[in-house]
Amino acid sequence: MTRFRSLLCGCALVLAVAGGDARAQKAAGAAASPGAAAVERRLLEAVRRAPDAFDAHHALAEFYLHAGKLAAAIPHLERAQALDPAHYANGYDLAVAYLETGALDAARRQVRRMLETNETAELLNLLGDVDARAGDYAAAAVSYQHAARMAPTEEHLFDWGDNLLRLRAYDDAVDVFAAAVRRHPGSARLHIGLGIAQYSRGRHEEAVASFCTAADLAPADPRPYAFLGEMYGVSPAQSDEITKRLARFVALKPRDANGQYYYAMSLWRTPATGDGPDLARVEALLRKAAALDARHAKARVQLGILLSEQRRWPEAIEALRAAIALEPDLAQAHFRLAQAYRRTGQAALADRELAEFERLKPRDAAPPVPE
Repeated sequence: MTRFRSLLCGCALVLAVAGGDARAQKAAGAAASPGAAAVERRLLEAVRRAPDAFDAHHALAEFYLHAGKLAAAIPHLERAQALDPAHYANGYDLAVAYLETGALDAARRQVRRMLETNETAELLNLLGDVDARAGDYAAAAVSYQHAARMAPTEEHLFDWGDNLLRLRAYDDAVDVFAAAVRRHPGSARLHIGLGIAQYSRGRHEEAVASFCTAADLAPADPRPYAFLGEMYGVSPAQSDEITKRLARFVALKPRDANGQYYYAMSLWRTPATGDGPDLARVEALLRKAAALDARHAKARVQLGILLSEQRRWPEAIEALRAAIALEPDLAQAHFRLAQAYRRTGQAALADRELAEFERLKPRDAAPPVPE
């Protein structure tokens, strides 16, 4: 993720020009504080008094960057660059501002101009960001690879591997992410990237292990659980490990609807041992997921399926209708709703839902197994 240089190094210049104490206040705080308007006025006055002063324009631009006003920052970054073309941080921030405001051609020209005199890994990675934002992932791959080889930071390696995933160069992505986690073993997102690449190559057991490692490194981060939650049936040998981590995430983030949903599905669909899954627990989790997220169609579909399997037809109909109201193209929900209608003697409604299922289902898909 690209960051402004000024956001990384604080705001001594902003506060010096504005008359503040750089040790007492950071620029982000200044831009968001009740006194931000007064700071802005002082910076604007400094520019008015000294229109050819680099420090005045750069300080005002930095203030606007911290405030998230990129369009307002750009003219002052441009003026500062005209006054001091060799100033690296100002030039870098100008390129990032162009990128983040969608001026991709300007961003590309700015980065290439800087690379002519100062080829840094940071600039090469930024050029990759610009090309990737433009959808030219092949061009981005060249810059990301060069940046990562020049300076194999966690960010550069992640961007390189992530771009390879976008190119569907999965074997290369596995190699890049595998080397990256050896160099940066504490990075959860590198392990997630490795897991995605491994899964894409059919290496499911390894993918689950990578996602589990990511979850252990960042227990409260929802990203690895989004993948683990979809893999409860992919790697039966590691189903217990997946369920343990989902249970931990639910305990840490009890108001995360996806966490409740994935934990429910893991408990329900994991190969049964002993007396089988605790269906009351599964139902409670699915209901909680639906209550936490009014737009969570998947939780409602699965709740409807669970209730159908228990012959609780009126409740199943309610859940399935709610799911379809949220996502009308859910073929499975229409099939299950047709079944529930037929079991309750509502033949006309059943026929309508079955016709909708036939319209929506993939041509080569078999219908869900009837009750």
